[in-house]
Amino acid sequence: MSESEGITQRDLGMARVERSARPSQKLAAKQAIKKCVTKYGPWRSWTTDEVHIELKKMGVKLDNARLLGPLMKQAQKGGMIEPVVCGSCNRQETRLSRRKERHAGPQYMWRTTSDYYYEYWERE
Repeated sequence: MSESEGITQRDLGMARVERSARPSQKLAAKQAIKKCVTKYGPWRSWTTDEVHIELKKMGVKLDNARLLGPLMKQAQKGGMIEPVVCGSCNRQETRLSRRKERHAGPQYMWRTTSDYYYEYWERE
């Protein structure tokens, strides 16, 4: 499988997960992402582990945790978050998950964009 075929398959899988998710789960996950965006600001990096912490505080357990993948990508496309990129290798940084369900699997690091963060607080 070529790299472009792999990307296509990944995108199709992410779209399938999002389409099959209950609307209430998508809404809760988006709210949890937004809480992380405003809580950590542009000065602290975070992963979807922190999103799961916010979901737990809300009393929500996702039917399929893979739902966060496409929603994080949407938040990135919307300018809310940006990947934390290694300066030497130019790849998105990862951190091992602290959630036992993930068995210390690597997770992408994210940061709130400065533009979104300051616009958010000016609107409030």
